[in-house]
Amino acid sequence: MCSLPNQFHLPRLLLWAALICATPACAGTPFDVVKDGRPLFKPESYFAGRTHSWGLFENRSGNPTKLIHTQTTGRWEGSVFKFEQDLQIQGSKPSHRSWSIRKLDEHRYTATGTGIVGTARGEARGNALHLDFTIDAVPGNPLAHLHMSQWMYLQPDGITMINRAIASKGGVILAEVTEQFHKDR
Repeated sequence: MCSLPNQFHLPRLLLWAALICATPACAGTPFDVVKDGRPLFKPESYFAGRTHSWGLFENRSGNPTKLIHTQTTGRWEGSVFKFEQDLQIQGSKPSHRSWSIRKLDEHRYTATGTGIVGTARGEARGNALHLDFTIDAVPGNPLAHLHMSQWMYLQPDGITMINRAIASKGGVILAEVTEQFHKDR
C-alpha cells in the first residue's frame, strides 16, 4: 500500500526534475536582461570621486538584521584605480577597505583589496557589473572564507546604483546585502 502513492508521484517528480534542469538553459545569462541597459555602467567612472551608500543585511530567512552605511572615494593612480571605502555596520566598529582595480578589456576587471582572498573578478555589461570573489570574514581563519557574488545596477539617472550581494559558504546562502549607492556631484 505505501509504495502505490510513490508510483503515481514518480512521473510528476521526473517532470519537475526535467523542468528544473532545462530552466537554466532557457534562461540564458544574467547579463541578457541588462545588456542593453543605459546608462552604461563603467565602475572606474562611477566610483571616481565620492559616493555613499546605505542598506541592510538580511539573514538566510530574508529577515533584516543590520543596517550598513558606506562612504567611498576613488581615483586613478597610473593604470590602477584605487578605491577607498569606509564601512559602518550596525553594532560593529567602523572599518576601512582599500581596493586596487585593473581594467582588462572593455568589459572585464580584476581587483585585490582588504579582506579579499586572492583576486576578485568582475564583468560589466550594459548598466550592470557582476563581481565574484572570496572574502576573509574572520581575518586569519581560513574556515571563515565566504564566497561573494555581487551585482550592481546603475539606474537611469546615472547617479544612483543598486547593489545586491550574496554571501555563501559551500553553496549555502548565509546572508544577503541590499544597498543603494549615490554618486556625489
